[in-house]
Amino acid sequence: MRRLGIPNTRQFHGVASISEALELWARVDAEKKAEDVDNDTFEEYEDAEGNVFSKKTYFDLKRQGLI
Repeated sequence: MRRLGIPNTRQFHGVASISEALELWARVDAEKKAEDVDNDTFEEYEDAEGNVFSKKTYFDLKRQGLI
């Protein structure tokens, strides 16, 4: 795994061939990159007291009248 540049994590337990390892690594890497894109669009909202919330949490609390 180290020679292929793939971290030896639990996901690769039981993978015996190089082709399987490379295929799994490509899939894991693609999922990781898609997750990073979601983090770029993450919005934070701040209430009057300076508390920071995610967009979903902020609007949920505001709808409930807690903010």
